[in-house]
Amino acid sequence: MGVNPFQVVKTNWSPGDRREIEDWRIERQEGLEYDSYRRVYMADGREWVIVGQIMKPDGRKYYILECME
Repeated sequence: MGVNPFQVVKTNWSPGDRREIEDWRIERQEGLEYDSYRRVYMADGREWVIVGQIMKPDGRKYYILECME
């Protein structure tokens, strides 16, 4: 088994759940795949869309992904 690149404790996701992902993971598609036709990311067996972004105090940028199904 591979290592979960997100290091998230939660393993059961439901529609409406949100998670923060570092920008470089999105750009490199590390740990997730992007379906450009449907404009969704696939991770942990679920579909996700970007609903926002935040900048942490240390200067790192994170995208907020919301579980769609």
